[in-house]
Amino acid sequence: MQSKRPAGRPGDPVSWYARSPQDVASELGVDPASGLSAARVVELLTANGPNALPEEKASPAWRRFLGQYRSYMQLVLLAAAVVALLIAQWSTAILLLALTLLNAIVGLRQEGKAESAMNALKSLLTATARVRRDGTESEIPAEQLVVGDVVLISAGDQVPADGRIIEAHALQIDESALTGESVPAAKDAGTLPDTRLGPGDQSNTAFMHTPVTHGSGVVLITATGEDTELGKISEMLAATEKEEPPLTKELNKLTLWITAAAGLTMIVMFALGRSRDQAWDALFISAVSLAIAAIPEALPTVTQAILSVGSLSLAKRNAIVKELPSVETLAFTSAINSDKTGTLTMNQMTVVEVGTPTDRYTVSGTGYGLEGKVHHAAGSSPGIEDAILPYLVANDAKLVDGEVVGDPTDGAFLVLAHKAGLDVEATRERLSRIATLPFDPDYKLMATFHSAVDASGRPVVRCFVKGAAPAVTSRAATALSAGATVPWDAELSRRAQEQAERMGGEGHRVMAAAIRDLDPAGFDPDADLLAYVTDLRMTSLVGIVDPPRDASRAAVASAQDAHIRVRMVTGDDVTTGAAIARQLGIPGDSLLGAEFAALPEHEQLARIDDIGVVGRVAPEHKVLLAATLKKKGDVVAMTGDGVNDAPAIKSADIGIAMGSGTDVAKNAGRMILSDDNFATIVYAVEQGRKLYDNLTKYIRFVLLLLVTFVLTFLGATLFNIAAGEPFSPPQVLWIHFVVNASFGFALGFDKESPGLMRRSPRPRGESVLTRPVLVTVGLGGLAITVILLGLIKLGESQFGSVAIGSSMAFTAFALCLIVAAFECRSETDSVLKASTFDSKQMNWVALAQFVLAVLVTQLDGFRRILGTTEINMRQFGWALLSAVVLLLLWELGKLLARRARRRG
Repeated sequence: MQSKRPAGRPGDPVSWYARSPQDVASELGVDPASGLSAARVVELLTANGPNALPEEKASPAWRRFLGQYRSYMQLVLLAAAVVALLIAQWSTAILLLALTLLNAIVGLRQEGKAESAMNALKSLLTATARVRRDGTESEIPAEQLVVGDVVLISAGDQVPADGRIIEAHALQIDESALTGESVPAAKDAGTLPDTRLGPGDQSNTAFMHTPVTHGSGVVLITATGEDTELGKISEMLAATEKEEPPLTKELNKLTLWITAAAGLTMIVMFALGRSRDQAWDALFISAVSLAIAAIPEALPTVTQAILSVGSLSLAKRNAIVKELPSVETLAFTSAINSDKTGTLTMNQMTVVEVGTPTDRYTVSGTGYGLEGKVHHAAGSSPGIEDAILPYLVANDAKLVDGEVVGDPTDGAFLVLAHKAGLDVEATRERLSRIATLPFDPDYKLMATFHSAVDASGRPVVRCFVKGAAPAVTSRAATALSAGATVPWDAELSRRAQEQAERMGGEGHRVMAAAIRDLDPAGFDPDADLLAYVTDLRMTSLVGIVDPPRDASRAAVASAQDAHIRVRMVTGDDVTTGAAIARQLGIPGDSLLGAEFAALPEHEQLARIDDIGVVGRVAPEHKVLLAATLKKKGDVVAMTGDGVNDAPAIKSADIGIAMGSGTDVAKNAGRMILSDDNFATIVYAVEQGRKLYDNLTKYIRFVLLLLVTFVLTFLGATLFNIAAGEPFSPPQVLWIHFVVNASFGFALGFDKESPGLMRRSPRPRGESVLTRPVLVTVGLGGLAITVILLGLIKLGESQFGSVAIGSSMAFTAFALCLIVAAFECRSETDSVLKASTFDSKQMNWVALAQFVLAVLVTQLDGFRRILGTTEINMRQFGWALLSAVVLLLLWELGKLLARRARRRG
């Protein structure tokens, strides 16, 4: 642990874990037997402040509201509303202002859902701590702790600050939220080498907000508040900025381009109008009409609605999206850095193999469910009861409704016993316990002593032992082999070592069991029980894993089919992570987080594509991995559940927190998986791609509409058609909100395009304005412009009225947009096939728009509102013919595009 010196803030960081308890106490100026004096505590509190993390202050409501007007679209809408007010277009101005308010309210509502991750981190802090001061023990508020305090911890406590362990008695601490370790860490008071160890390797250090699961200890506080590991994470959270989602960036760029095009057109309109001596007020009204036409007023609202419905769909599948733009960010995801425990795996320890000197058994079934059996895989003795009995007896856990009460590994042993047909409760009652030697990190085993009888019926004290394989085998003298006792010779030792190495290489945690019969007359339960744990009779080795979820294998394969690279980022060791990765089909090299961090930046960029597993990761390593992938151009999703994951979750493009994880991780993320299932991430990516694909269909449609408006107003000005104002503001708003918005919803909820999940993700920074899109909307807009201006001139020349020509053009515009909506579903696929009409929404909207295109010139109410003129059947025929011409031209363009693509 890198901590600062006691008083303070001055001084170089100290590796307290590399100093002996005596040296640490001397450095901090404290006698562990009596603790700090009251005067010294006051001095340190004054110098360093309380044991608390900084709190993030929330912005006032008015500032957050004004922040919603930072987007370019909001500013353009606001500017258009102001101009509309200046020229007394009251209804238009009110409508535009209402739109900006609606967008702001929706944005505020989404922002309110994401509470501060830093404040959630602060809420984790322990309320009280047991300290030794002035020679007496007392309980104080944890905020009053200072560096040098002597803190007493035991099972059930939360560690109140970072500190060097100076006494440990079978001490185990669950550091999963901080380090990602899947099992509680065994702690001791030993001294470690000064080799820049990460928190997960500091076995003599206790860290703030980690629960004590077993045993007791005494901790000398070496860091408080922001100097703790938790404090460093808080600083990283404060320094990490969330990036704008790709679609938000694209819409901002789009708005700038549209504004620039509209502005240039206005300049041309004013210049030509003044050269023709047109009145200023007439030109101003035409300019406002163009501004309203060129602004995609409905785009933000339609986009929000599409994303909202998409987020509801994801929530039904256990993916809760906190920020709507995150839905479309999923579509760009090209790299997923996934936590192992509980996400790719079940987070339920499972015995999968048992080995004895003569036999090998495999165990089916996963997790804490009792389904599964023990299978005799090799050897001559199918009976397994005696071989596994120590795991059941030297065990304090219980199984309650499929959940483990106690140590997860002990729970796995109980499940093994059930699968082997043993009656757990009856066996425990039959062998009454006399004494217990609890697990201790120093000797890495547990032993229990029971009243029993040997094979001859003689009363004995039977010692049952389980623990780490090397710790048990090193104390063995004999072995149980096919029901007989045989010497634990060099050959048996070698075979056991090979078996343990094989299991370890497969990612198994390897444990061993043994027994010893003692003479009751010579047994003293109050003596040093470890002295009795010698000359053991080995019974078995077992391999334990946290098994991969069944759905994870298929999900990883689906992600790879979608050209998304999955990496495992875990707090566990590299060997275990690599073994699980192989089972899941995750390719690539395996290395430690510290090894990756030590590489020069150019090597990190060069190697990152070849890496599949990163083990023993610290919070800064996870942030570094995400940053490196971003530099490579990837859009990164990061999953996690612990406090240590929060900075990386926040820095990723799409941070995904587990539903069972800490509030800190949830508040830092953009999405929460309520089922902790990796498969849900892949489903969310698929839905994100579908939504984004549908949004791009709508954006193509909107761009075509805007290009048509700009070109039509520009053409009308250049050729002096309809006095430079082909459509009035009410007609423009009708097209935007009745025609455009209706098709926007239909396209946004369109069916998934074929082969969507086999495509490569869109590259980071790739514009939605691709060359094919620009060509399509440019040529399509030009064709519609020529049609509309031609119809206005036709009405003037053939029917003697510009008003009739404008009404024909207005009708034709609506009919052409029906064609355009169907054509925009695909850049190259023809609409002249049955599958064109496979969307009910599109069919109903198209039918409704056709009816409205007829009614806007036939009903008096519509004519008054929109300023149209009644047209006859012949004139409507010209409008209908225009749509047919557009269809034929578009299909010809797609045919040429398909041929060009095949040649390419």
